[in-house]
Amino acid sequence: MDGIKDRLKEISHNVDKYKIRKLRPASSGASSSAAHNTINTVDAWYADEGTEVFGFEVERQILEKHLLKGDSSRSIISVVGESGIGKSTLAWEMYDSPMIRKEFDVRAWINVPPQIRDDDILYFIYKRLCPESDDHNSSVTGEVHEALSRYLVDKRYLVMVDGLVNFTNWNSILQSLPKNNNGSRIMIITRLEDKEAAHANPNVSLVKIGNLKREESKSMFQCRVFGVDKQFDDKNFGSMISQPQQLIDSACEDMLQITHGLPLAIVVLAGLLRTKSISEWDKVLKKLKSSDEPKKVKRILALSFDDLPSRLKSCFLYFAGMPENLIYNARRLVRLWAAEGFLKPKKGKTMEDIGQNYLKELISRGMIHLVKRDLNGGVWLVAIHDRLHAFAQEEAQEASFLEVHDNADLLAPGSVRRLHLQNYMKSYIPMGTSFPKMRSILGDFAEERSSNMEAGIVRAHGTLKNQGNSSDLRYQALHFLPASKFLRVIDLRGLRIKKVPRAIGDMIHVRYLGLRSRSLAELPSSVARLINLQTLDIKRTEVKKVTQAFWEIPTLRHVVANKLRLPKSAGVLNNMQTLTGLVSDPSGNNIKPLHNMVYLRYLQISGLGAQHWKALEDVLKKLESLMYLHLAGDDIPFKLFTKFTLRRLQILELTGKIDTSDVITEDQYTLPNVTRLVLKLSMVDQIFIDKIGELPSLMELVLSDDSYSGEELLLSDNGFNNVISLLMTNLTKVAEWTIRPRSIPKIRRIVLSGCSKMKIKLEGKQGEEGLIGLMEDLKEVVVYNMPPADSIIVEPANPAFKEKINRVALKTKSEDITDVMQRGGRWRAGMMAENMFHN
Repeated sequence: MDGIKDRLKEISHNVDKYKIRKLRPASSGASSSAAHNTINTVDAWYADEGTEVFGFEVERQILEKHLLKGDSSRSIISVVGESGIGKSTLAWEMYDSPMIRKEFDVRAWINVPPQIRDDDILYFIYKRLCPESDDHNSSVTGEVHEALSRYLVDKRYLVMVDGLVNFTNWNSILQSLPKNNNGSRIMIITRLEDKEAAHANPNVSLVKIGNLKREESKSMFQCRVFGVDKQFDDKNFGSMISQPQQLIDSACEDMLQITHGLPLAIVVLAGLLRTKSISEWDKVLKKLKSSDEPKKVKRILALSFDDLPSRLKSCFLYFAGMPENLIYNARRLVRLWAAEGFLKPKKGKTMEDIGQNYLKELISRGMIHLVKRDLNGGVWLVAIHDRLHAFAQEEAQEASFLEVHDNADLLAPGSVRRLHLQNYMKSYIPMGTSFPKMRSILGDFAEERSSNMEAGIVRAHGTLKNQGNSSDLRYQALHFLPASKFLRVIDLRGLRIKKVPRAIGDMIHVRYLGLRSRSLAELPSSVARLINLQTLDIKRTEVKKVTQAFWEIPTLRHVVANKLRLPKSAGVLNNMQTLTGLVSDPSGNNIKPLHNMVYLRYLQISGLGAQHWKALEDVLKKLESLMYLHLAGDDIPFKLFTKFTLRRLQILELTGKIDTSDVITEDQYTLPNVTRLVLKLSMVDQIFIDKIGELPSLMELVLSDDSYSGEELLLSDNGFNNVISLLMTNLTKVAEWTIRPRSIPKIRRIVLSGCSKMKIKLEGKQGEEGLIGLMEDLKEVVVYNMPPADSIIVEPANPAFKEKINRVALKTKSEDITDVMQRGGRWRAGMMAENMFHN
């Protein structure tokens, strides 16, 4: 058997090595070249994802009227319609439009999972509007209600809640939001029927979303199949296919009969057909038309699932265990898939690259939704539609793939292989028996925000009050886990444990260990015996040290921590990809362990001092694979920009004073691919600003917390030629910012916060070249944390620039304000997504 496996691997490698292609059978009616032209690569489809919205013209106008042209009293709008009709798509488009952002002082979008408590919804609204508030000051519902009412009393606010299905939620939320006379609006996206919604609250204005019209459906279908910039062309199909336009027209007619203009059905059907040659479409469409089901959406989903390659089916079914109606971090998903063994190794590709490709293929097929890309163009945040989520749960249950447990479920512990705990209100599982066959256990529980309170409004899923109950998993010491000898994945968040049992070291099959508990302060030395461990996630814990032997585990790929000490030594960790939340030893200069992690992609280290930089310089010369680097410390050397060969680095974040004493004007940069630069507490001067303006790929620049030391800031004509987003926050010393005619020519969004002294000076005349370009490309100047008395002065007076200023009353922390720069995907507060490189 081993010999056969080795031979199969060799054959597989040769297919890639010699580029042997698997051709379609001749009977398909299309040549291989035609199929190749018809079906573009997954990356091409992924690049087009989410770039165009179809239909909703009438509904958009109605919604705009309700939001902007009503009376000054607070009003409620409910968007209703069939699941998959596009309610959230329309609502988000309106919510994030410049027109809406300009009209409302503060806004909040909240996604809620089923069964969530009313108190939690209220807390999410409060945290979204007031992210700088401390949890311990708002842990009780009454306090949140009072604080929210006080904050919103004089503001025009827009609150959008997506996913309400419970009648009782309505009145609870409405009662907590003040009825001011500023024209505030509350919009609720619900799955209730219009009559049910009207019954829930007769004072709500209903906006019912209908199916797409005929031409809108056809446009959406063809765009999803051929791509935004790849509209159908007869020449793409060659002479082997006779009358291709007739085939397209026929397919569109069949599509209309099958989907009836339901956007979700169109998206999934298009995702299925784009994997086929056009000559194969007829077979697929006939199969769907012949279905006896009254609604063919489920049949489309089933056919699309059956068409998935086996390597993708398990990955898709994994979403069945994720909480519904939330957003998921793609990096965490890929790590879990790798630990489960779902990712098929491929020569020349890391597991993380393969996982990203799997996500892109599921996105291109319409099975999951791309919410946001990272700055590298990869997948950062994803979601799954509630209809697809329900379908995945049915398939997973039928195949005994996993068990999703809540209070109403009865478990058969002897047969459970994967257990996903989704207990929004309480979290109980039977502790008296073991799970002998269990491979994975995942759960996300209420997290205490105050050490002196038993219960509070939680991070994600609800308030839990039965402290000390023997069946409440949160208070268990995890002694039941070692009984499951075959466990590969342990990912439990929001626990209230202080210790982990030593017996966990006997669970040698564990590949993913995620334990997030604010009361967890240490890990047993036995974790070093987890010889197959790939990921250790102890973010949001107080763990400061792990045993030295842990750093000898050769399979380690990701260590995600909060304040973990850098070890004195480490083994040869050639698989290590991520190392975040690390703190250097202040008493020494030991950086040597990083020498053995030469394939690191993501590195975050703080506590650096003057004694560390020389050693770090030697290390960074070896870490040529770094894509993300976050350094925090004192006297950061300027030669970080000019001497290190970090040619793959894309994101650089520096916190601390930068030593610019050795800046040489003639020095050339060695960071050709940095797209995002964040400076905090850097105290740099104009010479430094001029130098970083030379970075050829820089697209986003963040200057925060007195990162600039002078009173006058100049962006010259010769730099920042590709910057599209600029954030300046808490630059308390800057009195004048000068923008020259041809500086920042591609800028789209400027965000200013806490720069109360700043005056903006526009050089050049109104009609001068460069200034016109700025006015054409610039979409918005967002102003935060700026007192009304300190209105921005623009000289010379420029109406075009002034019109783009959008003053927002929202008060926020400087680290949270970067969200404003990252629009373009749904940034929903229902799941407070963590930093893309730290989760």
